[in-house]
This record gives sequence, C-alpha cells and structure tokens, in this order.
Amino acid sequence: MKREIKYDIKLLIKLSLIFFGLLFMLCILLGRRERKQEPPTGDKIAVQDVEILLDALRINMSEITQEDTHNLTYGMYVTIRQALQDKVPKLPEYEKRYEPEHEMLKTDWYAAYRIMLAYLDTESSIWETEIFLLKTDTDAKEAYIVNGNNRTPYHYLSDEFEKSQLREMKVYVKGNDLLAVSEVFPGEYELKNVWVAEAAEGTMECFYQQTNFTVMADQTVMREQITDMVVRDGRVVEAREKTKKVHGKLLWVSKEALEIEGSGVYPLSEGIEIYKLYGSMETLTCADLRIGYADTDYVIESGKVCACLVSERETADRIRVLLKNTAKGTNYYDRVELVVDGETIQIEEKDLAVGERRSYRCAALTDKILLNIEGISKEDNAYRGIIECYRNEEGMVLINELPLEEYLYAVVPSEMPASYPAESLKAQAVCARTYAYRYILRAGLPEVGAHVDDTTAYQVYHNCRENAATTTAVKETDGVLLTYQDEPAQNYYYSTSCGIGTDAAIWKSGSAEDISYLHAVEINRDTYAALESEEEAEGAQDKEIVYDSETADSLRDEENFRQFITTTNEADLEYTQPWYRWTYTVDEIDEEALLSRIRDRYAVSPASVLTKTEGGYYVSQTVEKLGKIKELSIAKRGAGGVAEELLIRTDQATYKILSEYNIRYILCDTKSEIVKRDGSITVPSTLLPSGFFIIEAGKKEENMVGYTLIGGGYGHGVGMSQNGAKALGEEGSSYGQILEFFFPGCELTDSDQTAEW
Repeated sequence: MKREIKYDIKLLIKLSLIFFGLLFMLCILLGRRERKQEPPTGDKIAVQDVEILLDALRINMSEITQEDTHNLTYGMYVTIRQALQDKVPKLPEYEKRYEPEHEMLKTDWYAAYRIMLAYLDTESSIWETEIFLLKTDTDAKEAYIVNGNNRTPYHYLSDEFEKSQLREMKVYVKGNDLLAVSEVFPGEYELKNVWVAEAAEGTMECFYQQTNFTVMADQTVMREQITDMVVRDGRVVEAREKTKKVHGKLLWVSKEALEIEGSGVYPLSEGIEIYKLYGSMETLTCADLRIGYADTDYVIESGKVCACLVSERETADRIRVLLKNTAKGTNYYDRVELVVDGETIQIEEKDLAVGERRSYRCAALTDKILLNIEGISKEDNAYRGIIECYRNEEGMVLINELPLEEYLYAVVPSEMPASYPAESLKAQAVCARTYAYRYILRAGLPEVGAHVDDTTAYQVYHNCRENAATTTAVKETDGVLLTYQDEPAQNYYYSTSCGIGTDAAIWKSGSAEDISYLHAVEINRDTYAALESEEEAEGAQDKEIVYDSETADSLRDEENFRQFITTTNEADLEYTQPWYRWTYTVDEIDEEALLSRIRDRYAVSPASVLTKTEGGYYVSQTVEKLGKIKELSIAKRGAGGVAEELLIRTDQATYKILSEYNIRYILCDTKSEIVKRDGSITVPSTLLPSGFFIIEAGKKEENMVGYTLIGGGYGHGVGMSQNGAKALGEEGSSYGQILEFFFPGCELTDSDQTAEW
C-alpha cells in the first residue's frame, strides 16, 4: 500500500514538472512573439526613388508614399504589393524580416522591382546598366557619365546621383533618363587618358568624354598633360602622367594603327582618347583626325598611341585623292609610269617594300606630272601637285596630293559640261568645293591616307581636261563654301530631275546632322518665281525660304505619282532635257540574273533584302531560290515619289528590297534599252537612271515575264539638279540664287571665316 502511494506521488511530481516545463516554454514563446524583430541593416531605398521607378512603369503610388518619411517602410511596400497583386502575382513577402515600420533595404526592393519589370515592362523600355558618374549639373538635372560609347549628358531624376559623383554604380535607365541608383560599387575605378587642364595642390581641372570636371587629388601632377587616374570614393588616389609625344603629318589611320610622317607606324591603344584643344574643347574620334595635316601631337605609351592632342587649326586647303585602278576595279596597281620634268619613271609593286612610300613632284609649281597606267586612258592624265606611290600589305596605291582649288580645276569640268552658263558653273564649283572640304575635315578613305577617290563614289576627277570656263568659275568663287548653321553643308547634286527632287531619307543613313535643307523641291519655274517673289516681299535680310511639301508628300501615293510621271509640265526647268522622261522595257525576265543581283545587294547590305515569313513579318536572310515571278511592284514611295521599297512576289516566297539604289540596281538587267524623251536610246550598265518610275507588268497567264518602267530624271534626286541649275543660269539667275533655290536655309561663307572647323 505504501509502495502504491509512493508511486502515485512520484507520478504526480513528474506530471507537475512536465506541466510547469511546458508552461515555461509557452511563456518564452509568447514573450518572443511580443518582442519585435530588429530592423535589418544596410542601404535603404528612398521613397523618391520608389516613386520614380513606379512612375517609369506608369504606376501612380504617390498617395501611398505620402507618409512623412524619407525611406520606404515595409508597411508601404505591403500596400504596393497588395495594389499590384492582380498584375504582378509573384511579388515577394518579407514578413519574417521586417516590421511594418521598418525601412526597406535597397536589395529587397530591387529584387521585387525586377519582378515588376518582368510582368509590366513587356517592351523592355527600362534596363539596368553600369556607369561611372563624372559629375552632375544640379540646375539642369544632367548627369555626365562614362558608359562605353554612350556620350553625355543624361537627364537624371533621383537626388542620389548628386551624392555619388566620381563613383561607379549600377543604375536604372529609361530612354535618356537615369531613373535611380540601385547600387554604388566600393573599390577603385581607373580613368585612362584624361586631359588635365589645370592642376593645383589637392585639385585637378579635367576634361574627359566631352565633360569638364573637378576632382580632389592626393597628389599633384603637371598641367596640360594626359594622365591615367585611379579614383576611390570620389577622390583621385593615384595619378600617372604621360609625357612622351611625337608630332608630324598624319599619312593614314585605321581602326588599329596610324602612320606619322618621319616617325613611322604606331598601333592604337584600346582606350585611345582624342582631344581638340583649340577653340571650344571637344572629344573627337579617329575619323576626325585630318589626313595629310600636321596639327596633332600623338601621346605614346608602351609603343602605342594612347591619346591625340589636336592643338592647332591648319587651313584645310590641301586634298589627297586616291587614284583608283578603274581597269581592274581596285585601289591597287601592279605597275605605273610617271613622266616628271621630262624624265620617265616606271614603278612596279615589287620595287617597293611594304610600308615604303615614294613621292614625285615637278620642280616648277605650275608644271604637271604625266601619269600613264596600262589599261586606263583618260582625256586628261596631267596631274598637279604630288603623286605618291605607297605600298601596303594589299598592294601599291597612288595618291595625288594638291591644293584644293587646283583639285577643283579638274573636278568641275568632269562633273558639269564647260559649255554651261557661267553662273551654273560657279554653283557647281561651290558645291564641289564644299563637298571636298567636308572630306578634308573627315577623310572618306583614312585607311589608305586619302580624303576622296577620283570616281563617282565621291567626285569625278580628271575625266575631262581642265577648261578655261570651269577654271574661271573656280577662281571667281575662290574659297566660297555652302554652309548651314555655320557648318559645311551636305550639298549633293545629280544630273537631271523629273520635275521634282527628294530628300536624304532615301539613303537610310540615320544621320544626327540637321539636313533639313535637303528636301523634296518642285524644280519648275513657277516654284522658283514664287520663292523669288516671297524673298522680295520679305526683304533681303533675315529671309527664310520655306517650301510647301504638300506636292512632294502627295506623290508618295501610287496613283498620284503615276499621274505625275506619265504626264509632262512645260514649266519644269528640265522639260526639254532627254532624261526628263524615259522608258525601260525588259521583254523577258532572266530569273537567275535577277537572283544574282539580289544576292549582290544582300552581300553589301543584308538589312535591305528581306524575306516574308509564315508569320507575315519580314526578316533578313539569304535568298536561295527565286522561282517564277508573280508580281513586281513599288510597295512604298518616299518624298517626291521616289521608290523606297520594291516587292517581289514569286511562287517560292515574297521579298522586299529597301532603298532606291538597291532597287535601281536589281531592276537593271544591263542589256535592255532605255528610250529617252528625245527618242535616243542607251543601255544602262549597272543602274537604272533614277528611282522615279512606275512598273507596268508584262504577264503570261499568272507569271510576270517582263516589265516596262516609265520614269524620269537621272541621278538620286537629292540636292541640286545640274540641268536645273543650267536652266536657271540661262535665265539670268546668279550662282547664289541657284544655290539658295536648291539648298534653302544655307549660306555662302568664305573658308577663311571657318576657324572652328
């Protein structure tokens, strides 16, 4: 009995201990639940940044974020998540990390924001990228950054950018707006080849990637030097000057190297920087280095050019012309013969070592070098200036260097008949000079050391002998350039219009340059007379000619253009010209030859040859087989009615050809005849005369077996029509009036006034 009682007492004690133990544990758990979580440590996300980022997604959360707090609280985030739960169902919950009043960490907010982007930014208009922030302009809210090839400034929205100058960071971007800073990287960042304009104890005034900025420094360097600098926490902690320089005439430049006369060939550093130091300081590119001029110091590091300092402006009065081997269709020669001061000199490629250069000139400045090339006969083979024979790895090239004005003596008669009116020839001389001047400033063939070549790819040179009339036109316009907003204009010209021109959009160049003066103009007497009357009414000062674009735009319509091109207008300046109207008939389409021409253009410009997919959209891909042609039609016309898109529908697929040049090339079979307005006949060798035409189909059953083009004009149709200029010259217009008609808004400027170019 006693044993049973004793056992009951022990059991009771055990149960009591278990009960109180459980009760103790329960109290501890309850106590823990009542005790709040500690707020996490780290960078917090500002309410301003949240509003900016949500606004970029077109989400207005301003009412939610109106609490009197600088940083976003978790409670505010919960409200945002609940508001977006239907559109963004997978936003993370952070209940185990935050209390409602806790401020959210950047890392947690941006993890959620990336999910919002995945659901709401389907066009990927917002992206994250890394930048180095040089400085901010708080008044303009502009940020000047280093980011690959992107140039500054960007507009910024978050105030955090103003606190993060001279630091590397990760940011969100939309369009040209820097939205917010998602992360500032610790550690060091190296800026290579910075121009240090001024240096004093503790500070440096610098210029880099179009940006002036001031930086605090732990060491002092020399002023006006190229310097590599290491930045940490917004301060230069290490700087290394680069003082080795070479100077001389630039002979050629490529993406990999350049040659300086008297110094040799130097490779280019990967991070090369080019600075214009005279006038307003600018960061340039290798394409801006002036071939044939000695206006630059080249900074050398480890045997490479790491920076170029364009320190003075030389008068751009000499041009270097590549003389093409037109017989072989290349830039290179096996053998040439020169006659210099009566002495015959024969040079073969094998006579020159790679990199060797030989130059020849006459003793008297007015004498000329005779140039004889096997397989090439020119009406004029007597060259002014210097003939340079240069051997590179591909072969031997010939370059003619001479004064710009003397170059024009051989260009103007090659581009416009010397029999044209004097004022027309002067207009041509100004156009030719301006065209060449642009290429002196920015060489077209820098890798071979030439500004231009002597073919229609630039301006025809030495196809005709110099002529007294054209030379007079050059001399009487000596140094005169056509400019637009104080820059040399893109003054293109062509032979003959069909009564209207077009604009530069036909070339799909995407140029950032303002070329509004190159637009579709009605080339007739009524338009010219109306503009002259408007000019007289407005007075000679502050006049601005504005063309009515209604006609040019209306001709984008197929039926309107058909009506235009199948009729004539006696008021058109070139009404009597043979090329004013023409027809081109292909009796039988050669599908294989057509396919070959399509492939030719695809090889040069893949984006211009498109194939229609099953989904109905077009992609760029090789055309393997053409098949039987069902339809040829102009799918789109540009200003003035010029053909912009050609549709080719076959039994295999449907293709689209873009740009008037490609269309002119593909539809020209090189054997069918063109009948001009005066009844004369010619066979085009490569291109149709112009892109101003309609297509008449020649069909047999369902297949298209031939076609007739009814068109007008000769040339691309942009800028000055030379025969239009001829007509205006014959009717008494001055060369200034002619140029003003074809290039409205442009001005005549003497090249001596162009000190900043």
